[in-house]
Amino acid sequence: MNVPYQDQVVWIIGASSGIGCALARELAARGALLALSARRKDELEKLNDELGGRHKVFVLDSADAAMTQRTAQAFRAACGRIDRVIFLAAAYAPMKLDALDIVVTKGIVDTNLTGAFNLVQAVLPILKNQQPPGQLALCGSVAGYIGLPGGQPYSATKAAIINLAESLHAECRDSLDSKRHSVDIKLISPGFVRTPLTDKNDFTMPAIIEPEQAAKAIADGLLSKQFEVHFPKKFTLVLKFLRLLPYRLMLSITCKINR
Repeated sequence: MNVPYQDQVVWIIGASSGIGCALARELAARGALLALSARRKDELEKLNDELGGRHKVFVLDSADAAMTQRTAQAFRAACGRIDRVIFLAAAYAPMKLDALDIVVTKGIVDTNLTGAFNLVQAVLPILKNQQPPGQLALCGSVAGYIGLPGGQPYSATKAAIINLAESLHAECRDSLDSKRHSVDIKLISPGFVRTPLTDKNDFTMPAIIEPEQAAKAIADGLLSKQFEVHFPKKFTLVLKFLRLLPYRLMLSITCKINR
């Protein structure tokens, strides 16, 4: 799907703040027609007004499977087609595993992971059955590459998103008919981005970037042929290298990280 965004219908889940909000501004500037989803209706309508009021607002708690199904059908009915779906909904609370708040943990898992499964179930049949098929992008994180101290439960959900995206890519690819288009699956893996979520951190975040930089990287990356959109490279490549090390070496390094 290496085409411009002009008049493409793009559904952003998690559009009310942070990267999702910045991405909505970026894609609107590139001519996309947006469906903006999150739980906070006021923030979505405020954003839509800022963007000229030409976009659709669909309030959504993606952790609710039935609501996600209804919203996907309402979106398709209102817009006629779905070119791209971008899942950016996320919850985060830094915790140590010996002081885990299990209620908060469940909320993070529901938002970050269960919400992704609910979305896949709701939109994958739609994307497969339309011509041309659409694109589905799931937001993981470099926090999902390896287990770091103080990174749970957020990191575990993002590791699961990476695995889910890989499985989707394998299942959606039509190896029997190379001429037939398939759903384009993308994995988004940001490093540290300055958002209300990362504002909760009390440690120095290396190579941190602004949401506008992340939005531009995502918008460009979704047009590429690469499966993974990861940024900033000077940080993500270091963690990719660390992930390739044997456990004996990798764990000896991560044990020395103080967070």
